[in-house]
Amino acid sequence: MDTAQIAQTLLLDPLNEATSLYQRYQQAPALRGYIQERKRFLVPIGALMVFISLGCSAASVLYLGGTRPVLVLLAMLFAPFVLVGSLFVQVYVFGSWLEGRALDRALHRRPVKQLDLGRMPSVPWVLAAFFLFAPLAMLVSVVPALGILLILLLIGTPVAFARLDP
Repeated sequence: MDTAQIAQTLLLDPLNEATSLYQRYQQAPALRGYIQERKRFLVPIGALMVFISLGCSAASVLYLGGTRPVLVLLAMLFAPFVLVGSLFVQVYVFGSWLEGRALDRALHRRPVKQLDLGRMPSVPWVLAAFFLFAPLAMLVSVVPALGILLILLLIGTPVAFARLDP
């Protein structure tokens, strides 16, 4: 696999899938209606995603803060990319998950158990590792309480949403 194919698979495919997801949102009344009906839940979830992204971005700078100045400068230069990348991964995965829930609802599929999380959404694993998992690990090593809290909130958000979803 050459560099162009790797870039295609790791970067462009998730971006194309995100674009397709957005187009499906615009064109599918069932998905759009599902999202609109749950706006009161989604606004705080969006704010939480921004907060987690800010934490990921700050973690990269804080983690390298005591090392060489060149690394700190690089971390500061890459911080906006970490911010946007972690937000992209969160929104993409959560949006894919919501699409699956909306599809299940439109097809009148009944949950098998009381708390139905639905199908696992597609995850851009390399982007998630680079922009979300690694910065969260850095945050846990620098500010453990905040890092663990953000991880618990990230994991608990879909569970709480599924529980509160009518």
